[in-house]
Amino acid sequence: MVSTIDKFTLLPALISFALSAYLAFLNLQVTEQPTKITLLNWATVLFVVGAFFIAAWIVMWIIRLGSEKME
Repeated sequence: MVSTIDKFTLLPALISFALSAYLAFLNLQVTEQPTKITLLNWATVLFVVGAFFIAAWIVMWIIRLGSEKME
């Protein structure tokens, strides 16, 4: 069963990574330089946000694993 922490970290991470990949692909299709820069900036920001969500999930998983072993 999926916990609440998993829902709040993994789902936004998946969405962030998917949007990042879409914007990076869209960046290859656009020819105007200012638009390319904006798309690449948003793709990078969404990738970093997704990485932070994954890092938070890993920390919470380690804490949950440690608390289960202490019981």
